[in-house]
Amino acid sequence: MSAAISRSKRDGGIAEAHSLLKAGHARLVSIFGSVNDNKARCVHCLIDVDNREYRHFSERVNGAIPSITPVIPAAAWYERELHDLYGIAIEGHPNLQPLVFHEGWPDNLHPRLNGPVCGEYSFLKVQGEGVCEVPVGPVHAGIIEPGHFRFSVVGDTILNLELRHFYTHKGTEARFEGIPVASGVMLAEAVSGDNCFAHAVAFSQAVENAFGLSVPPRGRALRLIGLELERMLAHIADVGALCGDVAFVVPAAYTARLKELLLRASARFVGTRCWRGLCRPGGMTRDLDDQSLRELAARIAGAASDFAELAQMILQTPSVLNRFESTGVLKKDIARSLGVVGPAARASGLKLDIRRDHPYGRYRTVTVDVPHLNSGDVLARARIRIDEVAISSRLIANAVKEMPTGAIAVAVPWQSSAEGFSAVESPRGELFYYLRIRDGRIQRCHIKSPSFQNWPALPMAVPGNIIADFPLINKSFNLSYSGCDR
Repeated sequence: MSAAISRSKRDGGIAEAHSLLKAGHARLVSIFGSVNDNKARCVHCLIDVDNREYRHFSERVNGAIPSITPVIPAAAWYERELHDLYGIAIEGHPNLQPLVFHEGWPDNLHPRLNGPVCGEYSFLKVQGEGVCEVPVGPVHAGIIEPGHFRFSVVGDTILNLELRHFYTHKGTEARFEGIPVASGVMLAEAVSGDNCFAHAVAFSQAVENAFGLSVPPRGRALRLIGLELERMLAHIADVGALCGDVAFVVPAAYTARLKELLLRASARFVGTRCWRGLCRPGGMTRDLDDQSLRELAARIAGAASDFAELAQMILQTPSVLNRFESTGVLKKDIARSLGVVGPAARASGLKLDIRRDHPYGRYRTVTVDVPHLNSGDVLARARIRIDEVAISSRLIANAVKEMPTGAIAVAVPWQSSAEGFSAVESPRGELFYYLRIRDGRIQRCHIKSPSFQNWPALPMAVPGNIIADFPLINKSFNLSYSGCDR
């Protein structure tokens, strides 16, 4: 069984996890807290050892724990969140400012403990002749969610960017606690709306791993189709949005048309535009007959072909290349140190993809091509998405061609107690769910969003660029506020 879908087991304490990370034998996946059955605080650390297996470390804590951020910068936000939500002191952290709390938050109130941190937030001050600050947000035009960007600039050139998010305080993880496992998938779908199916699959696989269930082959193949279609929708829309940011309006409009055609195809054949309500623990809720599968695959292939032709035009347009190339460069060493995942990682030379490295479901029986580039700029992030649309289309075509027969789901022992985790390669990268279940109800759910992992990398790609290019750089990462503020 793939390590990505194994039952959760405790491998040791946090010191052992830190040792593996410091030695370079592992990649940090997540750090989070919980309260155990005895109401004691616990710290959990999930790591990917040598790109071969996920391992789960945890221990009960009574006092402070040492920070690993000075050695592993990717841990910075996780440790700050742990301090905010659980009141766990982190010794040696270089910047233990509140992350999810804002001004006016009551002292000594840590919401995940429900008992008895935040004064004025101190932005980095950049000083010198001609330096000024440009605040953007948290309220934005349109329907974008809240996020604050504080620029320090000289003229049009950006010297520094500091982020401040976590304005909505959704409390999604806390919302999971106490609800029946069977109800959890609907909440998972609501975490981040443009990749709801990836969240549904990740949650469902965590339940299946906890209970030791195996989804029937046909159910696994249908999940692959949904996951890859969702990836295509995201990437096509992202490339179109990039064109819109540089006033290349014709391909921007045409990508919107292609996305709508795919959404309508989903509605026609599976009854929902975004595949909501189709995935559940144990498998899928709806099957498609062979004729419907072939027609859906044909429409997807047609859209992929049209997009490939459009992408060729985009990449051959000098005005587009002038804006994309060498803009917003994220260097490989910085991407690695911050644990960047998904298309942003692959555009910076990190060949990471959960579908290949920790295969799950149908991906265990197929070969997934993983494109990667080294320039780390806006152009590279666009090209990765363009290549992945073609790869997703081929994966869907092969899944339909080789579609197994039989059941699409198995029964789930809803009233059991267990613990498990699961990783899925969402359109933005590694999406991770950890679940602890007691008597059929969720006691703890932790969601590691790829956006939570990647947001700290955005400010590293901005200095030296002009402020007018920031919307383009930001869009090339296309990170989720909602998926982050959980």
